[in-house]
Amino acid sequence: LILPGEYVLLTEDTTDIQNDFSIYGVGTFIDTDLPTYNDDSGSVYLLGPTFEIIDYFHYDEDMHYSLITDENGKSLERITFDGGMNNADNWHTAAENVEWGTPGYENSQLMYPDVSGTITITPEIFSPDNDGYNDILTINMQFENADNVVNIEIYDSHGRRIKEIKDNYFVGNSAFITWDGSTDENTKASIGTYIILISVLEADGTRSEYKIACVVGGNL
Repeated sequence: LILPGEYVLLTEDTTDIQNDFSIYGVGTFIDTDLPTYNDDSGSVYLLGPTFEIIDYFHYDEDMHYSLITDENGKSLERITFDGGMNNADNWHTAAENVEWGTPGYENSQLMYPDVSGTITITPEIFSPDNDGYNDILTINMQFENADNVVNIEIYDSHGRRIKEIKDNYFVGNSAFITWDGSTDENTKASIGTYIILISVLEADGTRSEYKIACVVGGNL
């Protein structure tokens, strides 16, 4: 039995996993035959005893941290339980300091975002260095109305746009969106203060704008 909130790892070779990773769940491995999955993209289905679809996940290598050059051998981790299984913003590469994965154990990039209020960010200061601590900034949206379209852009302290995160993106009444600290030129944003500009268009034509400050930190 796999109980709610538990971690398990399905694997064909327990010994190989233990040799490759220093952090893994004890007593959470299930040895089983598995199909071969492509590492660039694919879909995984969880079926019930009568072959009904319980859940599924479509993955793609573009879900990895955009600034790493080689995704091979690196786990793709879900950031939060409440951000949507197939929301690409809810996935990130495992931290380098845990050897790129924590099989059968809590994800290195797991976060519990603050979703109070209409639009919030967590954390306000983040350091996108893939060390497993505050690597990702999350933008959490909660609206009263069901149909909303958003544009999200990042500006530096001089008013220059460095990143377009979403363009005419339909979010319904809630959304979980992330920024990994990269720019439109696929470089890492410099240490400093940035403004997140969020434009919201409601179904009745009402437009709203939100400006939220955040800080990209790191080692000087």
